[in-house]
This record gives sequence, structure tokens and C-alpha cells, in this order.
Amino acid sequence: MSSSLPIVVCALDAEIGKPVSELLLPEFEVIHFIQSLTAAQSEIPHLLAGQDPQSPQVNKVGTNDYSRPARAIIFGRGFDLKDVEALREKVAGISLEPAVWIAGDPSRSLPPGAVPPPNYPQLVAGVARKLLGGWVEAGADQDEVLLY
Repeated sequence: MSSSLPIVVCALDAEIGKPVSELLLPEFEVIHFIQSLTAAQSEIPHLLAGQDPQSPQVNKVGTNDYSRPARAIIFGRGFDLKDVEALREKVAGISLEPAVWIAGDPSRSLPPGAVPPPNYPQLVAGVARKLLGGWVEAGADQDEVLLY
């Protein structure tokens, strides 16, 4: 049994998702990478239940190890907080263990047309690692939403 925390990353760009998933290892294992809200809506319920998401693999990000339920779901800034909250409400009760949902704070979004810096994957992984680490240190026993 692996001691890493199984997580799902939702981001529009696999070019960012892949390095982020690699930078989160070994403590946090990206088991699945989702690139659209529609895919998130259909796949997250399966992933929270510890099941195969029943979808074709469209990217080469994540381990695709569905033997343990996802305990954390991280949404990139391409996902609207209102959509994340609606999805979380829809899947409430599916997971047997508490899960943390991490999403972009709408008050801290990048201006339209802003280009992320070259070290963006490292920045994203650092923020995710800090938030996930804090949640784990606090016991990983609360269903909650954390904003970055």
C-alpha cells in the first residue's frame, strides 16, 4: 500500500499538468488528470469512490492507479469556483473518506491575457504542496474547500 495521498488534478493544459504532477511526488500521487468541466463532472464521482473513471485516457498525466479513492482534487485557474462548488455539492457523500478541494480564489485571478511565467508549474506545485501538506498535518479528516 502506497503512503502517498491519491489526488486528481483538473487543468486545461496538460503541458502544465504533467510537470506539476511530477513535482508533487512522492507525497502526493496524481492518479488522474482532467482537462474540462464536462469530464470532471462525469469522472470525479468514480474517482472519489475509488473506481476507474470510465473514460478514455486523453493525456499522459497521472499514474492511472484507481485502487484507492481520490482524497484531494486540485482545480487550475481555468475552472470557475462556482462550477467547482456545484460539482462538490453534487458528489457529496460519494467518498468514504474526507476529501479536500483546492480551487483558485476568484479575487486573485490573473488579468485577461496575462502570460504565466516560465516557472509556473513549480509555483503551482509549491502552492498545492503547501495546501495539501497543511490539510494532511491537520489530520486530513475534514471535507473542505481551500482557495489559492
